Amino acid sequence: PDLKDIDPTVLKHCHAAAATCILEAGKHKADISAISTCLEDCKLDKERIEQFCTEYQVFKRKNLTYLELVTIVSFSIGRSPLYVTDVSWRLEYQIK
Repeated sequence: PDLKDIDPTVLKHCHAAAATCILEAGKHKADISAISTCLEDCKLDKERIEQFCTEYQVFKRKNLTYLELVTIVSFSIGRSPLYVTDVSWRLEYQIK
């Protein structure tokens, strides 16, 4: 209800940007200072940076794997279930 006045296209872009930031931070195991610096470079105000970092810490405290983080963020994007479109496998270790 609070976001009803915002253009849906802009709202989708904002959500995608936030989701990408969360996923990249999780992928690189970024700490709060690195995330804060990055968001300051993007010219976000201190209040929004603190709020974002607080939410990120909630995910981080749960010790989620990157795959779990991707799943959570992906389900927040839409209502349709996830499905695999392409897979590439690589054998890293071979035990003889």
